Parts: sequence; structure tokens; C-alpha cells
Amino acid sequence: MKDPYVNEPHLRVSVIPPWPGFENNALFNGSWSDRCPQSTNAHWMDWFAEVYKRASELGILFGTADVLPLDDADVVIYMAQPNSPDVVTAQKQKNPNLTTILVTYETSIGARYVFNPRNHEPYDGVMTYKKGLIDGERYFYLSPRAYYRARIREGLPFDQRRVACLVGTNRKMRYRTGVFTIHKGWKFSVKDYFDYVFCPGQLITYRSNVGKACAKFAAGDVDIFGEGWELPETRSIFRGVPRECTLNYIGHYRYYFAFENHVSESGLISERIWDALWGDTVPVYFGNSGIREFIPEECFVDASEFSSPKEMLEWLCCSTERTWRKYRDAGRQFIQSDAVEKFLPESFAEEFLHQVVTIASRKHPGARIGQNQNSAIHS
Repeated sequence: MKDPYVNEPHLRVSVIPPWPGFENNALFNGSWSDRCPQSTNAHWMDWFAEVYKRASELGILFGTADVLPLDDADVVIYMAQPNSPDVVTAQKQKNPNLTTILVTYETSIGARYVFNPRNHEPYDGVMTYKKGLIDGERYFYLSPRAYYRARIREGLPFDQRRVACLVGTNRKMRYRTGVFTIHKGWKFSVKDYFDYVFCPGQLITYRSNVGKACAKFAAGDVDIFGEGWELPETRSIFRGVPRECTLNYIGHYRYYFAFENHVSESGLISERIWDALWGDTVPVYFGNSGIREFIPEECFVDASEFSSPKEMLEWLCCSTERTWRKYRDAGRQFIQSDAVEKFLPESFAEEFLHQVVTIASRKHPGARIGQNQNSAIHS
């Protein structure tokens, strides 16, 4: 591949990645630079690998902040919330021509305050999945993100699959005062503060209860993977931290628990439901209440329709091949159809770059990517 540093780019974009493991440009290479438990799941960042590829074609240089320092950039994208808003303010005072963009890729648990507009004042633009903020001027929509179609897997036949698996970290609810966070300069409304102190992820406890119910009711049919499950209540079905990509093993199960951290229309639609669809299993989904706007209801089981984890497990264990296949075939049809195109990395990259150029052009009219290239982004 041609070295993007050889020719002077039209725009230099420095990215502060969501985790340290994506430094050294690993974010754009579909890899991790460290060996954390998630490092087997490079497919999660297909969308940003495609952003880098498309940007290079358009004369836009992307680099993680350790490779492309902020002092050498025209634009900085914060994919991780900085320790304090003062960090962004100080950087802009140092370089007034720097365009700053916040991408709310995934907020921390109990972080409603991240969406508070008062905390966005240092930024020139914000990309977010919280639709109530979108105005096309300062706030731009960050859509759900699927993977390259080449990653789609073929699972086992129905009669060779176990009933279900749960993949995720088991956390304890931790109540916080919020004093330290406020001291760092973050602004809170009353609702923000209540969420931060008392509701750090509404589904964290639910996920833990499902795991315990699985061990009691369906010990021979359900497996749990991830950290924090080495407990007396769940030890019998705990299978450790996965050593391979999620897509490689969830096709050994009929159903996959795709539980988000929050329940709301503006809650994150994470990789969980896409993992299930790409990995050839049926997602049992609980999270974003507007999920049907993005994924047809025929493709997943809605966990919110069950009165308890036990009732849900009873239904899953008794589910016939005909019922399972109805969901599974609908999911396969969806991810191969035109309807999923807008969530694929190629479509995401076009829209993402269009938004970056729109925001950056306000401060860098001379750093446009060229009329013909700009038209390519808009098309």
C-alpha cells in the first residue's frame, strides 16, 4: 500500500482511540497493540479500518495521537472521553486552528452526563448515537455499525448446538457520589447526577441475574464466557475468558444473549447483536427500545417480553427447531440484503468522513480535500 505520509495530505486527523490497545495505528489495521481479553475481536473496528482506507483515497491522513501528534494535526477526534473538559480547552488555546470533534463511541457505565451539551462546549462538533441532540450543524448522527460481509460465519446444525451462551463481564453495581467527577469540571443536571449515582447501567444487575438463573435452571444447556463469573452461583457453567474471536464459537449455540448496559431509545446499540447475526446464532436482545428501527423484529428474540429470566430460559430450552430456524433464517436474509448496507463499514466510512469534512471546513477552508474528492464523499 502507498505510504500516506509521502504526499502532503489535504487534512491531518489525529485520533485519540477508545482504548490504549488501539494505539500505534492499530485502530486502523483491524488489530490490537496489546493482549487484553478483547484483543481477539478485531472485527469490532472494521468501520474505522474502512474510514482509514477511504480517507487515504481522498487525501485525508488519519493517525492515532501517538503516531500523528495533536500539534501536527488539523483535526483531533476524541473517541474516548478525556479526563476533564479542561484538557480539550487547553489544547485549543495552544492551537486555536485545531478542530476538535467528540465521537461518543461508547460511554462509560452510568454516564448520562456525557450527553449534556454543557460538556460539549470545547468541541467544534459532536458525533453521537443520541438522536435527540442531532441538528446537522453541531451534532451529527453516529449510526450503528456492522462488519464486513466477508466475516459472516456458518454455524453448526440445530441438533449439534447447545441452547445458549452469555458473553460479557459480570460487574457489581457501584454507587458513587460524583464529587470527584464534578471536581474535574464535568457538568451535571439533576437527572444526570441521579443516573451517575444510582443507575450505572440498568442492565448490569439483570445480566448477572440471568447468569445465575442459567446455572440453576439450564446448567447443561447454557455456557457463560467472560470475566467476573467465578462465583459459587455461576461457576458450574463458567467457561472462562474466550481465547478466540466471538464469531468463531457462538455458532455452536442456538441463541446468544445480546444484553446492552442501558435501556432507552438513545442507548448504545453495541456489537452484541451484530456478533450474533454475523456469527450465525439468534440474538436474545435487551437494550435500545428502538432496536426495530434498525434490525427487523423477525431477526431476534426480545428479552423484555419475558417476566423473568426463568421464564425466558424455559422458552429458549423448549424452543423447537422450526421456531429457531424462523429467527435464524430471517437474520441471515437481513444481513445479506440491501437493508443492512447502510450499517456496513463502506457506507459508514462515507458518512463519517463527510461529517468530519463538514465540521473541519469551518476552520480549514484551505484544507478542503478538493472539489472532485469532496463530491465523492457527498455522493
